[in-house]
Amino acid sequence: MQRWKNSFFNVSLALNCLLIFLFIFEGRLSLPTWLQVAGRMHPLILHFPVVLIILYSILILFLPAKRLKAEEPYSQITDLLLLLASLSAVITALMGIFLSREPGYDPEALQWHKWAGISLSLFTLAAYYFRNRLQGGKLQSSVTAILAIFLVIFTGHQGAGITHGQNFLLAPMMPEKKQPVIPFEEAEVFAHMVRPILEARCFTCHNEKKAKGELVMETEALLLKGGKSGVLWDTAAGDLGLLLRRVHLGLEEKKHMPPQGKTQLTEEEIEILTLWIRKGADFKMKAINLPEKDTLRQLAEHMFIPSGDPGYDFEAADEGVVKKLNTSNRIVTEESLNSPALIVSFFNSQLYEPGQLKDLAVVKKQIVSLDLSKMPVKDADMKIIGDMENLRVLNLNFTSITGASLIELKQLKFLHSLSLAGTQVNAEQLKTLAGLPKLKNVYAWNIPVDGSVMDKIRTDLKNIYFDTGFKGDAIVMKLSPPAIQNEAMIITHPVQLQLKHYIRGATIRYTVDGSKPDSIRSPEYKSGQLITGNTLVRAKAYKPGWISSDIVEANFYKSTYRPDTMIFITPPDPVFKGSSTLLSDLETGEPNFRNGGWMGWRKNKMETLLHFNKQVKVQSVTLSTILDIGAYILPPASIEVWGGNGAEKMILLGKLIPQQPTKPGPGGSRSLELSFTPTDVSYIKIVAIPVAKLPKWHAGKGEKGWVFIDEILIN
Repeated sequence: MQRWKNSFFNVSLALNCLLIFLFIFEGRLSLPTWLQVAGRMHPLILHFPVVLIILYSILILFLPAKRLKAEEPYSQITDLLLLLASLSAVITALMGIFLSREPGYDPEALQWHKWAGISLSLFTLAAYYFRNRLQGGKLQSSVTAILAIFLVIFTGHQGAGITHGQNFLLAPMMPEKKQPVIPFEEAEVFAHMVRPILEARCFTCHNEKKAKGELVMETEALLLKGGKSGVLWDTAAGDLGLLLRRVHLGLEEKKHMPPQGKTQLTEEEIEILTLWIRKGADFKMKAINLPEKDTLRQLAEHMFIPSGDPGYDFEAADEGVVKKLNTSNRIVTEESLNSPALIVSFFNSQLYEPGQLKDLAVVKKQIVSLDLSKMPVKDADMKIIGDMENLRVLNLNFTSITGASLIELKQLKFLHSLSLAGTQVNAEQLKTLAGLPKLKNVYAWNIPVDGSVMDKIRTDLKNIYFDTGFKGDAIVMKLSPPAIQNEAMIITHPVQLQLKHYIRGATIRYTVDGSKPDSIRSPEYKSGQLITGNTLVRAKAYKPGWISSDIVEANFYKSTYRPDTMIFITPPDPVFKGSSTLLSDLETGEPNFRNGGWMGWRKNKMETLLHFNKQVKVQSVTLSTILDIGAYILPPASIEVWGGNGAEKMILLGKLIPQQPTKPGPGGSRSLELSFTPTDVSYIKIVAIPVAKLPKWHAGKGEKGWVFIDEILIN
């Protein structure tokens, strides 16, 4: 055993000599590739000396002095711990020297960390060499242990400051800096919406002390400068430039930001960055100067308090409770990151039940925004809403309330926005709103109150702005698109097409052949139109004196056969793997492909085997896909469908080469249908090959494309 100890000590001594030599002459170092790899193991191996030194120090500090004498077993253990600590400390320090040669680190912070690491290595070596003298008395040995712990803490503190930001180690003990309460009227988009996202998600790697990719993001000037890979945004580019391009890359991609293992951006944070860049990345833009219907302004209205609002003085609800409240037709989310306030939205009126509103009683104190638009809410429900004491925004558009129950809202002392469009609220009932001290905006479109009476109400309630829509023959408005109200986009039998427009007198024209609807040749929508198969419905609204609406469209898919078994011969990417039944659940995914409703393939082709317990006659296969050029999601390069009555005995039924985009453009869902001669089969194999190299016009030219699928339909 002693022989091994001597060998370890000699190795440690030699490595410490090498460490000092390299530290002195590090400016002349030129590292080979394999040493760069060794340097990157520094964060992995540094835990060994830390643990060994702490164990050694605990034994020294808490064992009686007589147990540490040379002949005692505990002395042998402390000697071995100290020797191994010395050896691992010098190896860690050498790897740190190699790692420090890479660019992107603040020289001053790095120098302190180097000095501390080398001091720790030399200290443990000296402590082992003089161990017999130091352990001769309790005082000397205790001082040695305390110094060792101090050096570990100091070295770790310096290292953490480089990788995680200044004062990372002691941050939990420091008094938390409270963010000032920002009134909406004073909120700046960059300073109060964009910069906090960058601070939370980007600054740890892109600061003056650790500038990965030569990129520092701490000031406006440095943001505009960009880094080694170029400027961060380009408002003229289809994908808006480098920053958002990296954000939208797959999580496993080396260039994805933030890197895998770091906290990722939320959908709301991505939307804020996208909208800010799209508007020109103005550092002085104020939220209040944006149009009222602007998405970025609406996000800001939820994030900041109105002028005069004292803010939130209540605690956050239990996360488990909030999670349970999320259902198939109710979403409960935080108003913003780390906010105690909750936003509640209901959708799909057919699933609504009065009890779902009562369920919210457990979080009634935290709810600040409630959206019940188009829900069958009745007057009896208003008392429940009136108990939500911190409610700021309430949307009752197109509900069944009569207005007689508006008095139930009198306790809502913070309510500043109330939407009553499409309800039966009358003039007398509107006057009861005078008792709401913070109410500033009432949206009262299409209610049974004529213009002269509304003018009188405006005069009487001067502190409230009543928005009744545009009036007057001189104003030409553009119609909103019709609403396609069909709940299911995948059908197993003929269904009626359900179109609706909320402006009285509007006419809906539609097509089912993919052409654009017009006001002359396209049929007018009447109830009773059946959808019997794969159909692209496109609809447009018209009304005399109005500008016609934009076109709204929806893909309907027919599904005749559902496979009994689906086997993924090549599995989807782990980040976008979905559930095992996702491609046959008769539900289309949402436009956001990151929400778990899609499967994605990139590194491998999509090869899936479908088995039917009983033989079926098939003549077409449809893949429901999505196109998102900025996220590298394109149609497959090719699709093949194979079929037969045995998994090993299949013939090629058909092949499709989908048309590829030739320039940046809008995305959305795409159905790819492959038809062939009707064939009796028990097995079908579908092969979809992703684009091998993105085209030259694409921002990611030369890289692989993605294929995303949310449903396979067999007919």
